[in-house]
Amino acid sequence: MKNNDNKKVILEIQDLKKYFLNNGKVNKAVDGVSFKLHEGEIVGLIGESGSGKTTVGRSILRLYDDFNGFVTLDDQIISGESISKKREKFLRKRVQMIFQDPHASLNGQKTIYSILKEPLVVNNIIKQKTDDLFSDWKKVTENFQFTFLLYAKKLKIKNLKAINEPSSTFFPKWSDRLIDFKFDWENLSIDENFVSYFNYLEEKQTMESSIINEMYSNTDQLMAFYYEKQAQFRNNDVTFDELDYINATKELELTKKLCKYSQKQYDALNKLSELDKELKELKSNQNDYLLTNKNAFNNFLSEYKNEIKICRYARLNTYDIDFYFFNYKKELTNKIRLDVIKKYKSKLSYLSIDQIRKFIAELNKYTNSFYIEHLESLPISKDFKAVAKLIIESDYNFDVNEYLKLNHSNELEFNSALRNIEDSIKAQKEIIHSKDEKPAFGKKELEAAEQKLANAEKVFKAENDKYNKNIQNQIKQLDKDILNESLLYKNLKTQQGINDLKFKKINEAFFEKLNSDLKEAKAKKDHAKVHENNKTIKIYKQKVSNKLSTLKSFEVEVKHLFKDVRTIYLLLGTKQFENSLFNIYNRLFAKQMITKLITRSMIYKSLEDVGLLKQFAYRYPHEFSGGQRQRIVIARALITEPKVIVADEPIASLDISIQAQVVNLLKDLCEKKNIGMIFIAHDLSMIEYIADNVQIMHLGKIVESGDTATVYKRPLHPYTRNLFKAIPKISNANEKFENINFELDYLKEQQYPDIPSNYIVENDHYIYGTDKQVNEWVKPFRLGKPKNTDVIDAKDDDKK
Repeated sequence: MKNNDNKKVILEIQDLKKYFLNNGKVNKAVDGVSFKLHEGEIVGLIGESGSGKTTVGRSILRLYDDFNGFVTLDDQIISGESISKKREKFLRKRVQMIFQDPHASLNGQKTIYSILKEPLVVNNIIKQKTDDLFSDWKKVTENFQFTFLLYAKKLKIKNLKAINEPSSTFFPKWSDRLIDFKFDWENLSIDENFVSYFNYLEEKQTMESSIINEMYSNTDQLMAFYYEKQAQFRNNDVTFDELDYINATKELELTKKLCKYSQKQYDALNKLSELDKELKELKSNQNDYLLTNKNAFNNFLSEYKNEIKICRYARLNTYDIDFYFFNYKKELTNKIRLDVIKKYKSKLSYLSIDQIRKFIAELNKYTNSFYIEHLESLPISKDFKAVAKLIIESDYNFDVNEYLKLNHSNELEFNSALRNIEDSIKAQKEIIHSKDEKPAFGKKELEAAEQKLANAEKVFKAENDKYNKNIQNQIKQLDKDILNESLLYKNLKTQQGINDLKFKKINEAFFEKLNSDLKEAKAKKDHAKVHENNKTIKIYKQKVSNKLSTLKSFEVEVKHLFKDVRTIYLLLGTKQFENSLFNIYNRLFAKQMITKLITRSMIYKSLEDVGLLKQFAYRYPHEFSGGQRQRIVIARALITEPKVIVADEPIASLDISIQAQVVNLLKDLCEKKNIGMIFIAHDLSMIEYIADNVQIMHLGKIVESGDTATVYKRPLHPYTRNLFKAIPKISNANEKFENINFELDYLKEQQYPDIPSNYIVENDHYIYGTDKQVNEWVKPFRLGKPKNTDVIDAKDDDKK
């Protein structure tokens, strides 16, 4: 498997817990799940039904928002009971989910185009792209006016030739065949007679499919050419006269402003604009920071409340006195933590997430030490509860002073930054409104700037005229070619109409013959022949109907393509009106049309990325196979350019012949687009193939994890070994099916007083169990002494 350690961690899950309430009982569906996902990495989540793997996926997407623990996406906390709209948008754009059943996750009443468009609209992606394009659209189209005109005309010829060249061979050939067409009922079978004229439609469909693909390619080239020139313009990669003209325009604008303000006032105006943005951003960040802090504390409050309920339920449902008081002590320690957080959370509202984590870690460490020293060995007696509460009141004294100081320091830092910006804004406003300041330039400088622009404009126009004269001959030749190709296109369209009419008459003659045979069979009362003839007529009618329907879709696609081309002409600015009023309308119209064009190009690109044709965009979900529908679901997930994909058993409902195609597609896309993916599945062999890292879940906990190849080579945990016995192999293909019983004896050894932990047993290989269990499991493999990761983490925290 590939090494992802040098790649950025895009998603981090820390101590994720999810509780469900059922008839007054709290069930822990996910218990302390932690792992990291790197860019381009695939992490496999394995476990039987009810293990909690899907709950993990849904929690990441906040389909469940009342979970505990921390989820960090691209360095942003996205967990908590409520997050800001800003973070919600951040999450929705960067994390997408692929569900198990593609048919259920696609709206059957919408076309694929509408389905794929929805996430673009919801995440404001189309608006952002359109706003960026139109920020300098007018300047770009003016600057490259003749370049765009030449390119547009060349592409128009290319499109006409894409249609005319194959059509010029196809239609005359079939015109000759159809004009003298006769059926040979004596020497040829019904099917051979049918194929002899039906091939017209077959070959026509092949030709039209080829034409569509070439025209789509030409349209893509037009769009790419505009973006290439836009980038060129933004990088000032233009001719000397164009650059002089641009600089002179900017200089005149600056001079006009300096005729009103002094240089100091002008600088103050620019600085004020920057400060206003800084202030707005600082206040937004502060509100987000405080909300994240509140969520973090509420997260721990919720966790401790649920743990208290679990302990209470456990002690009230046992007859074992030791187990009763063990859970009562745990309940007390959780209540202590709860009370500390309740008391201080409002006073620690400016602590960062890392500081809160450290605060909670120290609180837990102190509380655990207090438990061992004062409560663990406390003898059981009639007044145990009263004694325990008295000990807590007198001896429990967690020191919060360090964190109160940190909080005060953070608050001062925020307020200081806020005050500095507000003071700077005040100072800039005083400069702007100062009566002592005089304009930097006067009439003389303004006239000089205007003259400089006029000179630059004169040179620019002269160079433009030279260029214009040079390309006039090219334009005339291109217009002549366009005219010739257009005339040829019209002639071929006429010939197509004639051929289609001939085909229609031949087709009618074919079915007249079949109907004649049917009448003859009915007259002879040959029921078998009647049944056979009816069936034959139905089959051939269906074939013709399906083919004509497909060919009609070609006409629809050509209309869409020509509409796209016309829109691109607007984008390139090759269609302009002389009247300024019309130009204002033209710009508004162009923006609307170009927005639709950008949407279409993004949808087409997403379909191509998953191996589907662009023309599929105008079909409905029921027109596709299961594998194609799943590809559409993947296209919808990819269209927002996410950082993370959660794939919840994406191949479970697919035919086995399609599963490998979809898995290979997902694997390739993650590698090409650097997307991190959590792949949830039951299929162990598929996880072995696709995943770089594997997490094996049982009853809400990760019992074994690490590098996929390592874990599959040497499974250590009893649950993992049982799971792997179920993997079908060539070596056991002839053996009788054996029912695998998942033995849960290991759980009995993980009860009080034996507490399990996570252990690292070899490089990138972890298992969960008690110290005694883990040593027994690794002993046969001679892997050395396992290390408790909780102890390692505690030492690292002390060093920090």
